[in-house]
Amino acid sequence: MNVPSFIAYLNQRFPLVNMGLFAVLFLTVYSVAERTWPVTASGTFGWHEGGPAFGFGMVAVISFFFRLRVFDEQKDYALDSINHPDRVLQSGRVTLPQLQRVAIAGACLEITWSALMGLSTVVCWLLAVGYSLLMRYEFFISDFLKKRLVLYAVTHMFIMPLIIWWVWSAYAPAYGAANALYLLAALSLLGGFAFEIARKVHVPEAERDLIDSYSKSMGYQAAIVTVLLVLLISVLVQCYLLRTLNASLIPFILIGLLYLATLAIYLLSLSRPREKTLKLAELLVSLSMLVSYLSIILVVHF
Repeated sequence: MNVPSFIAYLNQRFPLVNMGLFAVLFLTVYSVAERTWPVTASGTFGWHEGGPAFGFGMVAVISFFFRLRVFDEQKDYALDSINHPDRVLQSGRVTLPQLQRVAIAGACLEITWSALMGLSTVVCWLLAVGYSLLMRYEFFISDFLKKRLVLYAVTHMFIMPLIIWWVWSAYAPAYGAANALYLLAALSLLGGFAFEIARKVHVPEAERDLIDSYSKSMGYQAAIVTVLLVLLISVLVQCYLLRTLNASLIPFILIGLLYLATLAIYLLSLSRPREKTLKLAELLVSLSMLVSYLSIILVVHF
């Protein structure tokens, strides 16, 4: 594979900012698991011992999300060739078989890290991989799901709690669960769903016939209200989790202000629909997701 072309593909479809968010996700789960199970977390090739498996695990999580991207490329290749012919993949600078080989190499890395962390981590990884394969083939009801965009998104978002459980299992007693795990799973599901809707809301004149959007499927106003509602529930879950971690008032204020800013931008979008305003709202939704994870890490370690 041509390395510059692969880097160009990553910049376009799997940029460093995405990798950074997935690394932060790993750090968040690890941090909460360490707070919940301190002996297990620090004794399992962990951060405190400076073991290589910590960085190894972070790369494994990024690899898992990269494979999800490749699955999407496989599913959408024909349609993307029509709508986005200038993309690196569609222009032939990289090919699907090349991306698949990278994804397979990543899967080998993931199973190796999982095996290092224990049998329960391997089992949780297999569950997550199994679900991701169902997603790849759209649960074998592709035509049914594609006509129901919200249901499509919900079924695909359930991969997030499984990834959370996979990472958690590496730093907890075998199959050990806790309220914090459920809250992290809910937070990842809600945050991911809010961002998924936010990035596919467009003003009427920006809609394209062959590209699905939630504003087209649900209606412009309903899509915006849904983003705000899902994000509000996510904020409430986040606040409850921070309370269980004995957080100070500062992260609560920061998260609240971010939500109010997002609310204000979306209200502006309702009164004056502009694509530029919606992009700003999408940025705030993604920032809310990042801040929610970073606040947990800071509360646990500082």
